[in-house]
Amino acid sequence: MTSYLSAASWHDFNVRVFTAAGVPGGDAKLAADVRLESALRQGAGIDVFSIQRLQNTVRRLQAGGINPVPQVAVVHDAGHHALLDGDNGLGSVVGTRAMQRCLENARTRGLALVGVRNSTTLGMMAYYAMLALPQHAIGFAATNTELKIGLPPWGGVTPALGNNPFAVAIPAGRGPAVVLDMSVIATQPQATGGGPGTSSRAPLGSGFMSRPVIGDHKGYGLALVLEVLTGVLTGAGFGQAHSPEPLAAPGARYDLGHLFGVLNPSVFMPPSQFLTRMEQLCEEVVQTPRALGVERIYLPGELERERREVRLREGIPVHDETPAALQELCDRLGIERPVLG
Repeated sequence: MTSYLSAASWHDFNVRVFTAAGVPGGDAKLAADVRLESALRQGAGIDVFSIQRLQNTVRRLQAGGINPVPQVAVVHDAGHHALLDGDNGLGSVVGTRAMQRCLENARTRGLALVGVRNSTTLGMMAYYAMLALPQHAIGFAATNTELKIGLPPWGGVTPALGNNPFAVAIPAGRGPAVVLDMSVIATQPQATGGGPGTSSRAPLGSGFMSRPVIGDHKGYGLALVLEVLTGVLTGAGFGQAHSPEPLAAPGARYDLGHLFGVLNPSVFMPPSQFLTRMEQLCEEVVQTPRALGVERIYLPGELERERREVRLREGIPVHDETPAALQELCDRLGIERPVLG
């Protein structure tokens, strides 16, 4: 029988976890914000995989692999473009601050890019891209990753690139925003299940070579370009610097790189004109004749938005095997486990 946890309870639990691991209150809330949005939007809800990732983050915070109190530094800021050093802080904290700077710079200039080096895992990429939507702007976020979840080059047998996820959020007028959030490694459909300890968000197969790459050689090319934009260009680690062996210890520093972008449509046309054109495009797409058995055509991000609305009302589903993992984490940190409904 599936249990449920309210959005407020899940957020509070994450704040308590990060605080117990030494993260200051304001930063703990930022990190919890990202994890809450992920649980609300992604199909898996709260599963063992999500708790294992949180446990791993706690271990790294405690071992020095992640700096709980980073001093995020501006390497340079020329307005349209800036570069930040994340001081090995939580990626969710560093990434939010970087996107906020990007938004500030774009507010008067119409567009801006912010690169980040010396950072860690961001979590759900759409969270950062969607921060641009209240400004009626287009948001972009990308990161490289460790090779543990990587892929070989096309024709190769050894992982050389991360799965390098990215997201784009585009305002669409009266309709819901178009939100694309993806990586280059294929994952199981979000509706599929799995046994205890498995996740529908995990890459298909086991081992490096059995992980299908989206678009085959085209996916490899996309992963390479994203590695350049997020790693090479920003001065962060890239390629074999993110091999699994040197990063296996909890105290290892990942030095991931990110790239954030904001584009206000007003640099090309009046915002109202852009939104009208977006509404027309979206309407044309969803009204396309459907294949046999297809009840509805969805825009990117539409399923996640509707799932979020349901979970805000009814709670976030908690997989049957998750409470035990939750209890283990709570016992380790000396905090109370959230009450499941």
